Amino acid sequence: MTAADILRVHNGNGPGFDALRLLLAVWVFTLHAMFICDGAEAAEAFAADPIHKLLVKPVLPIFFIVSGYLVAGSAIRTRAVSTFLLFRILRIAPALIVEVMLCALVLGPWLSEKGLSEYFSDPLFFRYFQNILGNAQFSLPGLFLHNPVPDAVNLNLWTLKPEFFCYLFMALMMASTAAFSRKYCTLIALLSLGLTGIYVLRGGQLYNFLAVADWKILIVSFVVGCCAFHWNDSLVMSPGNAVAAFAVAIGALSYEPLVIFSLLALTYLVIYLGTRKIYLPRILQSGDYSYGVYLFGFPIQQTLVYFLPAEYQHGWVILLFGLPLTVVFAMLSWKLVEKPALRLKNLIRRDAASVPPLRKILKLE
Repeated sequence: MTAADILRVHNGNGPGFDALRLLLAVWVFTLHAMFICDGAEAAEAFAADPIHKLLVKPVLPIFFIVSGYLVAGSAIRTRAVSTFLLFRILRIAPALIVEVMLCALVLGPWLSEKGLSEYFSDPLFFRYFQNILGNAQFSLPGLFLHNPVPDAVNLNLWTLKPEFFCYLFMALMMASTAAFSRKYCTLIALLSLGLTGIYVLRGGQLYNFLAVADWKILIVSFVVGCCAFHWNDSLVMSPGNAVAAFAVAIGALSYEPLVIFSLLALTYLVIYLGTRKIYLPRILQSGDYSYGVYLFGFPIQQTLVYFLPAEYQHGWVILLFGLPLTVVFAMLSWKLVEKPALRLKNLIRRDAASVPPLRKILKLE
């Protein structure tokens, strides 16, 4: 069966994408737990191991491939640029605003080494709210200054800026109608991959010293994911192909000049997993908790490190206690903030005549 066949069976939805995103968020949480108690030196040692690099390098590109694939589907269904952008705001902004407010107005005053008057008058306090607009700010006055990863409240927020850029890029593609064309999306993806290959061959770096992906490869990953949505009717989903793609991804990730092949292989794997039913514990099946885990994970880890006695500051302890606590926050975020906000989609007026049938969107006819 092709990806389009499987989406048709599931009414246009990939049955595994929500679970895949949650597993990716847990993946990021686990990687952070392995160094957050020991700081930069532990992170460098962790990333220096070739096996560990294979665990670190693909995670953010996979996130953006998933995002590109799903956002392309959303863009084609909504058609209107204003509707598309409003839907993106409803999905991203509410939980982000809550997370930033909780860190700045609760966590900071509670644990800061500065007095309240000094804390609330510090420029860092006001700058922290720029995170809502995608301008990453990691510090709050006097907070976590002596943690092994010092002066950092939420390092995960740096990915919001490239994510917002990708949404604006898609909006421009929609405005030009290129987003609705397989031909033009494919040409843009090939151009992006070609420029990436040239950049690497000329000595450019797509990963930092910790093997974390640079913003450039994240944007290219998004573009490739968008393009892949247009090829649903040609992508045959089979276990054999998935195994081959996995082998190519492992080999290509080990040698940076092969980055193009790693992105293509990872894209196939993303779609293969997203079109499969991924079984999770029943408690995790009642909502999309991935965004909440990604947003709240790092501040919770830093808070645990702050309170834990030195003899208990270990990555496995952070994982054991921090992950369930983070999932609880993610569940509350989904039920109290994200899901209610998404209901507002029904209040956004759309021109029904401009929305093509789902079968035509998925190229099933």
